Amino acid sequence: MSFIDILRAEFRLEYNDMFRRKSVLLMLILYPYLFTLFTLFIGYAGGSPGVFIEKFGLNPIVYLITSSYILMSILASIDVLLWRPLYDSENGTLIYIISSPVNRLKYYIALPFPRYTELILMGATSILPVYMYYYGLEGVLLSLLMITLITAGCVVMVPFAIFIAGVCHRVGESWRIINIVRPIVMILMGVYYPRFYIPLIGYVIGSLIPSSFIVEIIQRTLLRLESNTYLLLAVAFTLFFLYLPASAWSIKAWEAKKVKEGVKIS
Repeated sequence: MSFIDILRAEFRLEYNDMFRRKSVLLMLILYPYLFTLFTLFIGYAGGSPGVFIEKFGLNPIVYLITSSYILMSILASIDVLLWRPLYDSENGTLIYIISSPVNRLKYYIALPFPRYTELILMGATSILPVYMYYYGLEGVLLSLLMITLITAGCVVMVPFAIFIAGVCHRVGESWRIINIVRPIVMILMGVYYPRFYIPLIGYVIGSLIPSSFIVEIIQRTLLRLESNTYLLLAVAFTLFFLYLPASAWSIKAWEAKKVKEGVKIS
């Protein structure tokens, strides 16, 4: 089975599921607004938005709608990688996947692709109208730039997510570990708070996550800070390629463990 065949199958699975459960599509549209409104509510209860503007030089609504879009986009892309092995295991389809001749790395790289198309819809219904309101026609170009960067951030995150998934699923109670790892990764990436403002040790650890450099480009662009964009992009894609062999080993090691536990491949 070629990579295109895998993509075609995943697109059919994802979109059939979405059209069957329209609530998923609705949540994709509403989540960035819900996240922003909730955070603004907490912020207004604790102080004035003027403090945020004074510290960051940016309207909190623009910052928060962008952060929520980044958060939802990356989670939507990596969750399918983190949770699919458990899903297949619970449904009894894991044995067929392990025994299939499909290249395992190609299979897992293909899983998030349908989600990338959903990110465009989410961006068009979240950051695009907000940016247009605050920046006018310039906001259209800015939102297109952000959607492109976030999509790139999701792509470079794939090998890292595969590596984490393989490591987590080799340990018992992997669902607990994943639920702990996900928010920590989001914090270190700087989704909630700009990475270049956190302590040095956090910045260094976060530098192991490919998407953190894309998130930094986005935040520096919004805050109108100096950014060596090409260098940050180069580092992000370098980490993407460096994690590929590690992700392949991680998945193979996890599958070998499952076979040893009794999954038959013949």
